[in-house]
Amino acid sequence: MGVRDTVFGSEMEKHCFRKLDEIWGKDYRVYHNLPFLNVFTGKGRLLDSDCKPFTLSDEEYDLLKKTSIDFTVCDKMGAPLVCVEFDGLQDGFNLEVEYHLRDGSSGRKSRRGMIELKLRVAHGSLFPYLVLGSEEFRGLSESIRLTIADGLIGEVLSLRATSKRINAGFDPEQCGYSSAEFDALPDSQQSEIIGDWVTMIEVESDFEHNPIVREVAHLSSELKAIGCGMTFLNDGKYNRNKWVRMQSKVTSSRYGTAVANISIPDFKTPFCYSTVHVAQEIGHLLALIQLRRRRDQEARTRGANKTPRGDA
Repeated sequence: MGVRDTVFGSEMEKHCFRKLDEIWGKDYRVYHNLPFLNVFTGKGRLLDSDCKPFTLSDEEYDLLKKTSIDFTVCDKMGAPLVCVEFDGLQDGFNLEVEYHLRDGSSGRKSRRGMIELKLRVAHGSLFPYLVLGSEEFRGLSESIRLTIADGLIGEVLSLRATSKRINAGFDPEQCGYSSAEFDALPDSQQSEIIGDWVTMIEVESDFEHNPIVREVAHLSSELKAIGCGMTFLNDGKYNRNKWVRMQSKVTSSRYGTAVANISIPDFKTPFCYSTVHVAQEIGHLLALIQLRRRRDQEARTRGANKTPRGDA
């Protein structure tokens, strides 16, 4: 017997944990290699994808006793918020409770079985559980260390916050009305105000909890972005049931237009049932990064073209 040199299974796993802790560790607690049953009870009734109840067999429960979760983001009191299974071994991802490999192969049956068992329990508990490969932990640029993983976690946290605020109930005073004033309004106007209130909560939650959204807002202001748009792509290379593929276009009043393509698995996990919004924000960020490079290159060119004093 002896002591291991590191608690991490690989250098890549350690690298990914450090990146998560760098982005999220200030406001949350990021844990590595928690026992699965420290997060999930595993016992009791769970719900499948058709909302039908099911329970685990004794054999399945015993398997879960022996497994762990690579990364778990918790609040400061230790309550779990989102789990990440880092699949550095096969670079797979999940679509709801199914495990897939990027090359389309089936992979090791035993590994697939264990990952899908974890997904069934997590999703059956209505809890966000993501299987991510190394691609989701790759920095979006040399200067911006944010990753697709950060966008996904931010989306989950934003939707959690949105749901909590909406479930707390509508307060007309948040929209500048007293209860009496709001009740006196026509139903159509009340509905419009409530719709605007929901949109306000969504925007505020995005900005507060998703670092990708904040970076998009920062660069859009810095680069004088005056318009952005997105279109879905379908070139036959990707299965549309598995992937969200889109092209983002951002226009700056000073630096022209940049276009970026993005492809992300459609993870379909609780609190992130579609990754369209994540893909859209990351696509916009990639286009803005191009515009910033263009600006910096123009600045370097202007600097090189200036005649130094004393040389005229």
